[in-house]
Amino acid sequence: MDIFEHHNKQDKYLILVRKLKEAFITFTDDMLEVFPKCNDLFMQRIIAHQLPDTSLYKILDNNMNIEKIFIQDDFYLKHQLKLLNNYHQYLNEEYYACKLDVFTFNYLNNVHTNTLEDNIDMIWKWLKVIALFIKNINSLSH
Repeated sequence: MDIFEHHNKQDKYLILVRKLKEAFITFTDDMLEVFPKCNDLFMQRIIAHQLPDTSLYKILDNNMNIEKIFIQDDFYLKHQLKLLNNYHQYLNEEYYACKLDVFTFNYLNNVHTNTLEDNIDMIWKWLKVIALFIKNINSLSH
């Protein structure tokens, strides 16, 4: 018996949004283990904790190209993907008060190329999990 099936659409949405946030924070924690001195990555973790669950979902949904994640487009990952771009619009703070650089894989590609390549499979798997959550949440809203 699937307990998830007994919930209404709104409950499913809230459960998936909460699980998305947990997955994103766990992904960031895993990345911090590999790249412990990456300040932007640490700030991503702090920001993710501050954002309401639904806001994090909206930000990730707006910033991630799910198709490029599933085909594992290396150029997209290393040069275009900014997971928390425009996060400040969802916080109750002035833009300049939270004008922090958002984490990008471009930084890791430039500074930690070998370590990034050694961990690229883990990164793609996590991004696919996050993209799957977004895809499932989007299917509930349509």
